[in-house]
Amino acid sequence: MVKLEKGYRKVTNKDKLFYFERNFFTLDGLWMIEVENETNWDTALKIDTVVWKRLLKIIVRRIKNYLKIETNTLQDLVEILTFRWSVENWDYKVLETSTENEVFIEITQCPYKAIMDRNPERQDKAPLICKDMCIPFYESIIKNFNPEIKIDRNYFMGLGDEHCDFHLKLKSGKE
Repeated sequence: MVKLEKGYRKVTNKDKLFYFERNFFTLDGLWMIEVENETNWDTALKIDTVVWKRLLKIIVRRIKNYLKIETNTLQDLVEILTFRWSVENWDYKVLETSTENEVFIEITQCPYKAIMDRNPERQDKAPLICKDMCIPFYESIIKNFNPEIKIDRNYFMGLGDEHCDFHLKLKSGKE
């Protein structure tokens, strides 16, 4: 029998994490598939890109507030990105650098690509999602966060590489 408190079921933070973690990615995938079914791939991709650009701008702002970050430095950006990636179960490594004006990050597992890899009907979409969504998202996130931060990327799992890379650098050497 479920124990109720004042007529409500009591849930833990672990329960909430399970629920939202499991359903966040499912909602995202189902949304894309259904929009594609009702329209076509190009329209679904266009709508999903607009939604995700807006959502990620909100997510970055909320993470920044949650972490009590008050500036927009390169290190702040890394804190925000790695928080998101950790919550979403990405595998990544922030590589050591000799300067605070430059950061290298290597992604070895992307949950979005992993989901597409498990679905044979969607595997052909991974390169399109990578090229047309992921790459522009991060360019937009970084430009909105601090236009002095430049991003260079050379490797993309969605395009067949074994990892993704993020080379973040202050354009002017200033924060």
